[in-house]
Amino acid sequence: MTKDFQSELVEIESPAVSRIWKACGKTIFFTILIFLGLNGSTAQAASPEDKSSIAFFDSKIHPILEKNCYKCHGAGKSLKGGFRLTSREGLLKGADRGPAINTSNPADSVLLEMISYKDEHHEMPPKGKLKDEEIKLLNEWIAAGAPYNPAREIAGNDDHHESPKFKNKINDETRNYWAFRKITNPKLPKTSNATWSKNPIDAFILNKLDSAGLTPNDPASRQQLIRRAYYDLIGLPPTPAEVKAFQNDTSRDAWKKVITHLLSSPQYGVKWGRHWLDLVHYADTNGYERDNPKPEVWRYRDYVINAFNMDKPYDQFLTEQLAGDEIDNPTPESLIATGYQRLGIWDDEPADPDQAYYDYLDDVVGTTSQVFMGLTVNCARCHSHKIDPIPQADYYRLMAFFHNTLNNIQQKKYEKTAFTLNTTVVIASEQEKADHRRKLAELKRQNKDLESKIRAYEKRIEATFNNPEKEDAEDEETRLKLIQIKLRDVLGPKERRNYQKLVKEFEQLKKEKVPPLARALYIKENGRKAPDTHLLIRGNAHVKGDLVQPGFPQVLGFQDPVIPEPAPNATTSGRRKALAEWLTRPDNPLTARVIANRVWQYHFGRGIVRSSSDFGQIGERPTHPELLDWLASYLIKNGWSLKTLHRQIMLSNTYQMSSKANDSKFGKDPRNDLIWRFDIRRLTAEEIRDSILSLTGKLNLKMGGKPIYTEMPPEVLATASRPGQAWGKSSEEDQNRRSAYVYLKRSLAEPFLKSFDSPDTDSTCAVRFATTVPTQSLTMLNSKFMNDMAETLANRLEKECGPDLEAQITKAFSLAFSRQATAEEIKQGAEVVRDMKKKFSLTEHQALERFCLLTLNLNEFVFLD
Repeated sequence: MTKDFQSELVEIESPAVSRIWKACGKTIFFTILIFLGLNGSTAQAASPEDKSSIAFFDSKIHPILEKNCYKCHGAGKSLKGGFRLTSREGLLKGADRGPAINTSNPADSVLLEMISYKDEHHEMPPKGKLKDEEIKLLNEWIAAGAPYNPAREIAGNDDHHESPKFKNKINDETRNYWAFRKITNPKLPKTSNATWSKNPIDAFILNKLDSAGLTPNDPASRQQLIRRAYYDLIGLPPTPAEVKAFQNDTSRDAWKKVITHLLSSPQYGVKWGRHWLDLVHYADTNGYERDNPKPEVWRYRDYVINAFNMDKPYDQFLTEQLAGDEIDNPTPESLIATGYQRLGIWDDEPADPDQAYYDYLDDVVGTTSQVFMGLTVNCARCHSHKIDPIPQADYYRLMAFFHNTLNNIQQKKYEKTAFTLNTTVVIASEQEKADHRRKLAELKRQNKDLESKIRAYEKRIEATFNNPEKEDAEDEETRLKLIQIKLRDVLGPKERRNYQKLVKEFEQLKKEKVPPLARALYIKENGRKAPDTHLLIRGNAHVKGDLVQPGFPQVLGFQDPVIPEPAPNATTSGRRKALAEWLTRPDNPLTARVIANRVWQYHFGRGIVRSSSDFGQIGERPTHPELLDWLASYLIKNGWSLKTLHRQIMLSNTYQMSSKANDSKFGKDPRNDLIWRFDIRRLTAEEIRDSILSLTGKLNLKMGGKPIYTEMPPEVLATASRPGQAWGKSSEEDQNRRSAYVYLKRSLAEPFLKSFDSPDTDSTCAVRFATTVPTQSLTMLNSKFMNDMAETLANRLEKECGPDLEAQITKAFSLAFSRQATAEEIKQGAEVVRDMKKKFSLTEHQALERFCLLTLNLNEFVFLD
């Protein structure tokens, strides 16, 4: 492959790419890319003077091409796919995949492959497959050298083609795209209601509403507000006592006190840590068929939860995950953080080890670019980005920061395994290491002491062995049997008892183990010198292109990093630290905008930019760009504190609006883009399960530690490749822990959580689906978990309310809906219980169980507001 051809593949302004995208649309685009193969052979023409060949072309071939091909590939106003079929020169030139014919091996010609209709990517012409006799004629024509009649050729201008819909060149216009501009600290706009817009956030929201002739909704009720806050910040419902206390608190800072209380709760980290685990596609296993556990990966989950609880500055949080081993003073915590780069799926028996390694790097590049930068840089792995100004070289420049993290291993069992994601490091303190050494030495000393005493007795017995016995005693098992036989002959009763006691102590001591030092999954580099990084042609690990150096997306206009030479004793290249430093620079236009938008999304159900991991040109534009910039600059000015940002958002009148519907406002803004109300949302899978446990009084709020296993139905386990090893067993107490601690197995999802749209862990999840499907109702009504919980809730109601049915119903409502039941609801609830008793011959307790199950199935339980 020539250097010029490699360059053509890399250039984002490739005419072929532009032609294909605009002319063919997305579906045909990929088909055409396959059509335009990489075959570089040059066909030799049949002699133009060969009259019989020309006659064959005129009578047999030209009609087929004119009828089926010329309109799109040469005779029309546009040239689709950059491929000209109306001239011999165009046929020999082909496009991105080189010549369309291969005269040295005609059967391998790309043109013949594309008309074969062998699959969805080889369907030319698009309107239908050619007749068999027509395909046969084209085969004969290509076998003869594909002669043309010069008089029929249409040379045309191959530069005349349709332009792509999106602008993906790096120029002044794309550099001025909103997401690439410097973050500003905009002035607060004037509004129609200065009282309502005292909070800066409200000023930006009301200004947009004023322009559209809309007004904000009235405030939510206190009951709605406290339930909203509890679920937003800790993912659990407030207790009836907490609701009552807030409703009775008439102080001016009552709402602020609620926010402060929730932000200081350890459960805040569990809730908001789960948001982050979605983004980095955290799971406890590797994926693929065996789907083995990732060793000690749960420490990363605990690191994330603790980081949110500590309000670790976001720039530090980001830096530790990218380069926690390269910062000036690494800590066990920062080493655990680098486990972020080991969270991807891992094939422990790849067919192509080199390609598998680059697939791993692609996961890191894709997750890093989308989660931290809001850009889909990973779309430029095989070719320049089709929509955004991200050349293919930029993908590999970003990959170069991580390219030294290959960890070679040798395994006889899996000879094809090229690397492992499961590298661990000791994270124990120096004191813990010293204690561990001391315990090991003491255990060794005790073993040696007992063994010495035992051997003293055994030597006396062995001294009585005759020659044949000495030979037999070379086998350890036989030696011990002979000792037992001669024990009474050599040792007296007291000595025998002492010997047997020593042997028993020794056997017991051998079972004692010193617990291993704590380890964590972490990133590991191959040393201070990073390997060369090459652009890979079409993402193929075996076809290297130009050499690239670590760098940032060129459209942002930053200088390439100057990475200091690592110290002679360094174990890393320092590249990832350079990337983290760039991402956390205050003048980086992306990082603060992206995380501020995510915080807004998790509070309001959608971001100011709805496509929260894609700030590129195919993503959605911000509904309030000035507000987004204000939030980003506010975050930076306040030391990257997410808790400070939470307070500012939740103290706004915008956050405290009701979700009440309004037909007139719906007509003007049906998607609520301008935020005239607070959107209703369904609880997440974890919130539903945790709330049910909370209502029953069974919720275990224990923090951290190894993952737990829920009770898994046998029918679900049977779907695993190794059912007996697919799932563990936890105690009932542990099963009642929060859902964030449930074991996340990539090949076997926890069925209750999956029913309510828990995320796919194979790739980053920026926004969860909130589906409404029949299986959710079936799960809520019929699953063993729900029926067990309904029974437990009934037991709680009977214990706390006695036999008073109305009191039981009132309590159930206050627990499930964070409000008092109305007189009519109490009356209807009692009638339901009595009717079930009568119609189905149930006991009081059985009828109450069914009422509890009904309560947990009401929309008001699973929806906020």
